[in-house]
Amino acid sequence: METLTGNSSLTYGTPYTPTSGTDLRMFNSRTTAAPNTISFSHPINFISTQPKQIMQNKVAVFKIVRDEFETIIKTEFIKELWVETKNGQSVDFQVARDKDLAEYEMSDLSIRTILTVTF
Repeated sequence: METLTGNSSLTYGTPYTPTSGTDLRMFNSRTTAAPNTISFSHPINFISTQPKQIMQNKVAVFKIVRDEFETIIKTEFIKELWVETKNGQSVDFQVARDKDLAEYEMSDLSIRTILTVTF
């Protein structure tokens, strides 16, 4: 589990000032701080509850041929394989490491995830 601690004062963009109606009544009923500042009485703790994820991804790799207008005119199936990713790592990066695909330009390939199993 990862814990991040923030400051007791955060700065944000342009302050919101309501002009009329319900927004104005709600705005006036709150305690306001200095412009562009949100104050907290205690430091903020952000706790990440997601565990480290390992994923097995079944992918299909296709060679794509495009015309001068970048329209796809032909596709050719190259390979189907399983790749492992961890913590949101790129599937494309893992596929690019495959030695059987070294002869192809990655810009000519289309990688499609067929199935993902999360552990």
